[in-house]
Amino acid sequence: MITTLLGILPMATNPPEDTQKIIQVLLRGYQFSDTDLYKEGYDHWYNTLDRHFDWFREHLALSGFSLVREKQVIFLEKENKLLSQEEKQAIVTLFLLTDLWMEKGKGYGDLFQLNIPWTELDWFTDGYGKEYLSQVGIESGNDSALEQLFKRLAHKGFLEYNDESRSLTLRRPSERLINMARQLHQQINTETPVKVTQDE
Repeated sequence: MITTLLGILPMATNPPEDTQKIIQVLLRGYQFSDTDLYKEGYDHWYNTLDRHFDWFREHLALSGFSLVREKQVIFLEKENKLLSQEEKQAIVTLFLLTDLWMEKGKGYGDLFQLNIPWTELDWFTDGYGKEYLSQVGIESGNDSALEQLFKRLAHKGFLEYNDESRSLTLRRPSERLINMARQLHQQINTETPVKVTQDE
């Protein structure tokens, strides 16, 4: 699939360095951010994408892709704004992670700086957490489903995941999903329809 897309993508005579690799990473759903400056290999790709953003946006647009920059986050936006099941799971889980962490008296900024031991949080206690997770297909006590979700989000640049300690650290792209989560939570609490899209 990716090879086919790259084959039809119009390329200039002298495209930016590592163009094909950067596009491959974008096509798999990875969201680049300035936190990639501290990630070996990705630091160079982020700098290239940042410096040549207009070039990438124009060339990807010729093949029907929309490259978006929101603050320091760069990603491909889907034409269909409907959220996938995985995106819904990510939004709910990141909201709960933030809420459960702050209920312990911890700071929001810690989530982006510390290794968070997510297994120590009360994900499935009675209340909205258990209900929210169930609504997106994560049943009570299923730590494995949560861990696999975190690993997929790490693969797409939303967080760093440490297998050995089973801990995570959020990265800047997660803030977009947390903002979506807050909208959804507001909708549930107020029963006022809130349109949630990927570009907010």
